[in-house]
Amino acid sequence: MKQIGFLINPVAGIGGQAGMKGSDDRAGREDALRRGYQKTAARRAGQCLESFAKAIKQAGQNADVTFLAPEGEMGGGLLKESLFPFQTVGETCPGEATTREDTIRFAKTMKEEGADLLVFCGGDGTARDLCQALGSEFPVLGVPAGVKMYSACFAVNPWKAGELLGEFVRGKQMAFALREVMDIDESRLSSREVSPALYGFLKVLDDGAHLQRAKEMSLGDGEEAETLAEDILSEMREDTLYIIGPGGTTYRIKEKLHSKGTVRGVDLVKGGQILYRDADEQTIWRLLGQAEEAEIIVTCIGGNGFLFGRGNQQISPRIIRAVRKEHIRIAVTRQKLAHLGGKPMLVDTGDRETDEYLKGYYKIRFNGRESALYRVDRN
Repeated sequence: MKQIGFLINPVAGIGGQAGMKGSDDRAGREDALRRGYQKTAARRAGQCLESFAKAIKQAGQNADVTFLAPEGEMGGGLLKESLFPFQTVGETCPGEATTREDTIRFAKTMKEEGADLLVFCGGDGTARDLCQALGSEFPVLGVPAGVKMYSACFAVNPWKAGELLGEFVRGKQMAFALREVMDIDESRLSSREVSPALYGFLKVLDDGAHLQRAKEMSLGDGEEAETLAEDILSEMREDTLYIIGPGGTTYRIKEKLHSKGTVRGVDLVKGGQILYRDADEQTIWRLLGQAEEAEIIVTCIGGNGFLFGRGNQQISPRIIRAVRKEHIRIAVTRQKLAHLGGKPMLVDTGDRETDEYLKGYYKIRFNGRESALYRVDRN
């Protein structure tokens, strides 16, 4: 019988649709909740458990597994709802917000209790906490639920994490790999130059197909990015609302407008002017409802290739559906595309139907004369 540690950081990802660049700041989290944004980590963890149960059922086996988890929203509550047996490893103080100290404490307890694997649901900050708690020798598997998601210790989406867990529990011979834990200082997010730093490594369950890659540093494709930005600007129409996502490539477009936008936020542009900087999902939806025409301009993350679902959750499934995929422009240079090594760009919006809707081949235009077709997938 396998013992699986199961740990949720319940506040991971709150800041995504709210336009925050992470969820570390408690005051920011509370503000997001007051504005009507919801906690999403438990839903993401639930998708992992749903996929795990399906994988076990398809194999015609009973799950010979016991989970270790804290009581309540850090894991035990969801396991109870999903009818998975678990052994409690403690609980948080009633009525108090969970903290990184809780994450570290419960992770250490699961290791001491003899867990064969720790499945954790969170973001880059959670991965950093586990580095501190476990070092790089204890096996883990990350379920992506954060905002930025630069680290390589996460599955490409919760469903893939569940499939990988199912293979492990069924006894399939599995490999483990040391995977990078990367994060960015949230207090410096307004700076254009700040890049993710390497904080350590985690020993991650890896089959060579289910894990995301780490974000790469800047690729230095400045001249080509300048040409791309000029080309996009020349095609902008006065009556169209442009929803421009975060990233270095898209920021070059924003720089050329009459007033500069944000590096890591989603900005709304119309008539050559920035209507709204660093918009949250509700603001985008409201202004989209007032627009006759709209387009989304996004770039992918260098290295791991994510187009939606990593750092731009403000562009939510309902916004993507309203704009429609034929009005999405992917602003990416040939150099960044080459660094993907032919692997598809990825989407992980949190909604399975929207991820499926976004799949397909997109025309990538580098300038007015050159273009390429490139595939977008959900895994």
